[in-house]
Amino acid sequence: MIKTKFLKGISLCVLVTALIGNPSTQYPSLAKSGNTKPSVVMLSPAEEEAIMQKGGVSVPEGFEATLFAPWQTANYPVYVAAAPNGDLYVSSDGCGSLGRDADRGRVLRLRDKDGDGRADEVTEFIASIDSPRGLIWDHDRLYLLHPPHVSVYFDQDGDGVAEESKRLVSNIAFGFKDRPADHTTNGLDLGVDGWIYVAGGDFGFIEAIGSDGRKLQNRGGGVYRFRPDGSGLELFSYGTRNILAVPTSPLLDLFGRDNTNDGGGWNVRFHHFSGLDDHGYPRLYLNFADEIITPLADYGGGSGCGGVYIHEPGFPKEWANAPFTCDWGRAGLYRHRVERKGAGFVETEAPKNFIRVNRPTDADVDGMSRVYQASWNGPASFNWAGPEHGFVVQVKPKGFKPEPLPDFEKLSDQELIALFESPSQVRAMAAQRTLLRRSETAESKEFLYAFAKNSSKEVRSRVIALYSISQRLLLSSSFPRDKELAVLSDLSNDPDLSPFVMRALGDFGMDLITQGKPGLAPVDLLKKGLKSPDPRTRLEAIFSTVRQRRAELADEITSSLGHADPTLSHVAYRALEELGTYKPALALLKNPSSSSAQRRGAALALMRLHSPAVVNSLEKHLTTPDDILFDLSFEILARLYHKEKEWDSKHWGGRPDTRGPYYEMETWEESTRILSVLRNAIE
Repeated sequence: MIKTKFLKGISLCVLVTALIGNPSTQYPSLAKSGNTKPSVVMLSPAEEEAIMQKGGVSVPEGFEATLFAPWQTANYPVYVAAAPNGDLYVSSDGCGSLGRDADRGRVLRLRDKDGDGRADEVTEFIASIDSPRGLIWDHDRLYLLHPPHVSVYFDQDGDGVAEESKRLVSNIAFGFKDRPADHTTNGLDLGVDGWIYVAGGDFGFIEAIGSDGRKLQNRGGGVYRFRPDGSGLELFSYGTRNILAVPTSPLLDLFGRDNTNDGGGWNVRFHHFSGLDDHGYPRLYLNFADEIITPLADYGGGSGCGGVYIHEPGFPKEWANAPFTCDWGRAGLYRHRVERKGAGFVETEAPKNFIRVNRPTDADVDGMSRVYQASWNGPASFNWAGPEHGFVVQVKPKGFKPEPLPDFEKLSDQELIALFESPSQVRAMAAQRTLLRRSETAESKEFLYAFAKNSSKEVRSRVIALYSISQRLLLSSSFPRDKELAVLSDLSNDPDLSPFVMRALGDFGMDLITQGKPGLAPVDLLKKGLKSPDPRTRLEAIFSTVRQRRAELADEITSSLGHADPTLSHVAYRALEELGTYKPALALLKNPSSSSAQRRGAALALMRLHSPAVVNSLEKHLTTPDDILFDLSFEILARLYHKEKEWDSKHWGGRPDTRGPYYEMETWEESTRILSVLRNAIE
C-alpha cells in the first residue's frame, strides 16, 4: 500500500503522467470488464502532497491529513467502514452509478500496520461483486449492501479475505438486469438498539424479503431497517429522494443529506428521521407542504453523498458530537450543528466544511479518533474511465494520543459494561456488541441493571445498557422475562430514559408480529408513554404501538392529533393510517370541544383511510354549507375519491410529477358515490 519514501530517479512529472494516462491504451484488457489488482505503492512526500492538492484536500487547524490509499490501493471508493482499530473496509466500484460492466466491483481491506496514517497492506476481502455499497464491520463479519441484496461476509481467521457469506435480505433494490445502481438502495448504519438502518434511493424496490420471510415494498426513497440476522425488515421513514447515508447518533437520532432534483424545488435537504415520518417526495412537498416533515434545512444546489456521526474524544468541541455529511457538488465533509426541539430537531448554525476534498463519497471514524474520507477525484464521472481514479485520506487530531484499544474479547462482562462509559462511541458500541455475543449470566445481568438505573451516569452510556437488556427480548421464546420487564418499567419512570424504553418496547415479540399477531410489549407501559408530556417519549410510544399492532390503543394515539409539536402531530395521523383505524379520528373530528388544530389532525388521518364507513359518516355534513364540518368533510372526501395505484415497477425519472397528493391515481369502490356527494354539495 502506501509508504512514504524519498524515491530517487522518479520525477513528479513522470508520476503525474502515469497517474493520468489513457485508459484505452494503457489498459486494453479492462476496456469492457474487470479492475486492476490492488497493490502497495511507495510515494515520496512530494508525490503524496501532489495527489492531495490535486484532489483539493484541506483540513481545519488542529487536524492533519495523510494519503491513506491512492488509486493503486483502493480505486473508485464509494463507501468505507472502519473497524475500531482502524482496519478500513472499502466498497470499490468501477461501475459507479451508471455502469453495468462485469467484475468492476470489489470490497477491499486496508491496514496500516505501523500507524503512520498510510495503508501498507491490502487484501481483496471480496474479489468480485456487483455494486458494493454501504458496509458495516462487526468483530468477524462484514454487513454489505450490494444491490439487489444485503449479505453478511465472514472472516473468522482474520486474514482479510471472506471465507463464507449469507444472504440476509433479498431484492431490496434493483439489480443490473433492470438498471444500473443509480438512485439505488445505499448506505448502512448500526444503531445502539441493534438495528441496521438503510438509506434508500428513490428507485425503490418491488418486494424485498428478509430472512424471516417479512416482505416490504417501497416506491420512492426512505429509511429501512432490519436486524443483523436479516429479520424484522420494515419501513422506518418515507418520502426522500436519494439519500446515501443515515448518520446515527448515540441517542438514535438519524439524519440524512438528500440529493437535489436539478430543478423543480427539491434542493439539497437535511432531514431528521423519527420513524413513521413522510418527507413528501415527490407527491406532497410542493402543494401539500403542511402534510410532510419539514427539512431541518434547504441548502440549495448540491449532491448529498455518504456520512458519519462522530462522537470521539479526540475531537475538540467545535467539531465534536455531530452528524457529518458529504456533498459531492460542494466538495467536502460537512459538520451539522443541531439541537433537539420536542420530538424533532432544529439546525442551530450553518454546516461547516470539515474535510475539503473533491467529489467526496463517504467517511467513517475508528476508535482512535481517526476519520477516513473517500474521494472520487479523477477522470471518471459516474462510470468506468480506467483504473486510475479516486483515493482515501486519513484525518486525525494533531497531538491527540488515544488510550490503547482494549482486546474486547478478553474483557470480563463487567469490564465490557464499564466501557459503555468510554468517551469513544465506537469503543462503547464494540463493547456492547461483544457482550451481546455472549451467553447471559446472572451476575452480569444484575450489573447491567444497576448500570442502567444509575442516574449519575451519562445518558448515552445508560442507553447502551438499556438496549443491551432489551435486545435479549426480541423473540417470543425469550418470554416470560418478568425481571427484565420490571427493570424496563422502572426505567420508563426516568425522564432521561423513557423515550428509549418506549422505542425498545416495539421490538418485543418480533416473530409474532411477523406472523401478523400483536407483539409482547406490556400494554400498560405503552399507554403510559402515549400519555407522556414529553413529545419524544410520546412519539416513540406511538411508533411502538403501531409496530406492536395494538389498534386498541388508537384512542390514546388520537390525543396527539393537532399537537403543537409538528413532528408528533404528523406521526400521530400517520400511525392511524398504518393501523387502519378511523373511529377515533371521526370522533375527534365531530367532537364540538375539539380545537381547529385537532380537527385538522383528524382530517389528515381520515384522508388516508379509504373506508366506506368514513364516507358514510362524512356525507351528511355536506347537505348544508352552514355545517361546521362542511369544509373539512368536503376536503376529506375529495382526497378519498382517488387512491394510489398499485406500482408497476416503472421509475418516475429525474423529474417526476409533483402535483400530488398521489403519484398515480385510480378510483375505488366508493369513488362513484363520493363524486355524487361532492357534486350535490356544490350545486
